[in-house]
This record gives sequence, C-alpha cells and structure tokens, in this order.
Amino acid sequence: MSNPYGYGRPQDTRRPGPPPGVLPPPQAAPWQQGPPQQAPRYGGPGPQQGPGRHPQQQGQYPQQGQYQGQWAQPYYGGPNQFNGFQPPKRRGGAAKYVLFGFFAVALVGITLAVIGSILNGGSTTAEPERSGPSIVPTATTDPEEGSAEDFLLNNPLYTAGALNEMNCPAEQLGDGSLTAQKRYYQKLFGCLNDAWRPLFGKLGITKPDPGLVVFDQPVSTPCGNFQPLSGRVLAFYCYGNQVMYTDVKQMNKAFGPKEDLAYLMTIAHEYGHHIQGVTQLVYARAAYVQDHPEEKLESSRRNELQASCLAGVFSRSIEKTYPFTDRMDEFRKQAGSSFGETDETPEDERTHGLATSQGFWIVNGLNIGETKACNTFAAPADKVK
Repeated sequence: MSNPYGYGRPQDTRRPGPPPGVLPPPQAAPWQQGPPQQAPRYGGPGPQQGPGRHPQQQGQYPQQGQYQGQWAQPYYGGPNQFNGFQPPKRRGGAAKYVLFGFFAVALVGITLAVIGSILNGGSTTAEPERSGPSIVPTATTDPEEGSAEDFLLNNPLYTAGALNEMNCPAEQLGDGSLTAQKRYYQKLFGCLNDAWRPLFGKLGITKPDPGLVVFDQPVSTPCGNFQPLSGRVLAFYCYGNQVMYTDVKQMNKAFGPKEDLAYLMTIAHEYGHHIQGVTQLVYARAAYVQDHPEEKLESSRRNELQASCLAGVFSRSIEKTYPFTDRMDEFRKQAGSSFGETDETPEDERTHGLATSQGFWIVNGLNIGETKACNTFAAPADKVK
C-alpha cells in the first residue's frame, strides 16, 4: 500500500503530489566564489546557498552547538577535493578527470523513497535461512585503463571482502520521539563506523568518520535547506560535509517506531553513500555521466542500488546480535516493498530504482556478505530498473 506523498510536483497530475508547501530535494549547484550569502528561510524566496563554501565561513548549517550529541564531524577539504576526480594508477594506466561546477561540494545522496509497508516481528539468535538473490556482478566490457568507467567497474572496494561480525544489539525505538530515535541511531551509527573502519584501512582510506544529525526541525546544510516531512525524503547524506541527516517525523510517518528494520536499512543505505564518497566512486560516476549524459538516470539508479547493497553487507555483520536471524522473511519483505519507485513513477524520474530492485540488492548484499556483491555498475540493465 503506497503512501500518498512523494517527490511529485504540484502541477504533475500523473500521481499524487507532496503536501502543500513541501519543496523537492535540493539539487547540486555550481561552485560560487565570492562572499557568503544569507541563507533564506526554508520554503521562501532568496539566493541559493553556495554549496562549496566552507562552513566556517558561512555557519549556516547545524553545528555541534545546535544539535548536541549528534556526532557532527567538521568539514574537511577545500573545493578542489570535491571539484576534481583523479583515479589512482591502475594496471599501469592513469588519467585525470576534472569535474565542473555543477558537481561541486554540495552533492547530496537522497535516501530511498518510501512506498510503505506494515510489518511486525520478534527476535532470536537462530541461524538465518538464506534465500533470494546471490550474485557477484562481473564486468562484461573492457574500459580504457585509468578511465572513470574503469574506476567504476574495477574499484578496489569490490575486493575488500566481508565486514567483521559485530556485537550490535538494537536499541528500542520506544515512542519514536527525537530522543528515542537519536538513541537508536547512535548505537547503529557506532556499529557502522566500527564495522567499516577496518575495511577502509585495507583500502588505505584515512578519512574521518561521517557525522549524523537526527532532526525534527528545519535544518540548513551545505546541500540545501530541509524541513521535516519534505516529500518522501527519509534521510540524506551530504557530500559537502560528510554528514548524514535523518528526518524523525518522516520515519514515524512512513514506518512508525515498530518497523525497526526500516530504520536499520535507511541509515545503512546513507552510510553506503559515505563509502561511495571516500572511495571516490561518486566522483567517478559524475565524470562518466559527463561523457555519457544519456545514461544519467540509469547511472543514478546504479549508484543508489549500490548504496543499498552495501547496507545489506553491513546487515550481514550484525544479523546475529541485532538480531534478526528469525526475521528474515520480514527483512526481505521490508527491503523489497518499502523503498524505491513504483511502476507508476514517470521514467524520466526513476533515479533510485524500483522497490523490487531495491529489495534485490539489499538482500544480495546480505546473502553474499561481501563487497563484491555490490558492483552494480557491472550489473545487467534488467537488474537496475
């Protein structure tokens, strides 16, 4: 049963639109030099915030003082870190791909669109029953060595292996309030960092852990201004400051406090966008799309489905201690019916993949349990619809 809200434009009569006054997700904007501008109030007219500006210059998105205890990390790196992409030398070849202003610091990874489900479940530590997809995508093309396509298809991430099994009992979501959700996410956020940090070490990545802000009031970020219950945005990751943001009110509206596996998948998906950022996959994709604009939508789906697959890999590392070993039917149903787009979504707006595609890749990551499951850029087109 679909929820009657979404990214829909008010003038679009093909499907229900968002509640009155809700803006669509902000888009990446060009790098803008010059003095900081005053950020407009959410939903009102005003100049666009320069997404690439250093937060210490603007101070227009939540800092630690505004969201106490929400683990926000400081901004690091300047405009060139996000405006440029240079694949490392691979098989003796290297090439530099410079991204232009439209793909500047303010890239934002919007999480999965809700289409809704109502599920219940208990928990034990029984061994899980594996079923569903179990594939390891293999590239069928031979891209130019050192190219962006080569970087997407042959990234070292895919050979990094499995995450260590984590001791990560879930916190209760209680009444789903801001305090309860913060407590739940804090536990999972710590597990995510502890699980992925050793794998980053294998890859020689030394970036700081990402930040996390749990909000129930309007927030201003390097990726734009957001208000609770904005369309179908459950959460998002901002590449401009490496912070994940999750909407308390939207999660309650979409799932309520009982469907905890949806909360797990949501934050693990956003962490997948962080992984794409620190491994430079997201910047390689932008370079590739510049040369292949006709593949923009399909490439976006591959990117989103990869983040979901990585969420499945993480889920494998905590399934016994969370636990959801006797809730695998619920997990698979939640994965395949709660996120993504529907057949009614216009083709020119299918950026995240159908709900069935989302479910496929989340469960594939869980079943394989290693990063090699998540090379969605090598997957056949019928797996990324």
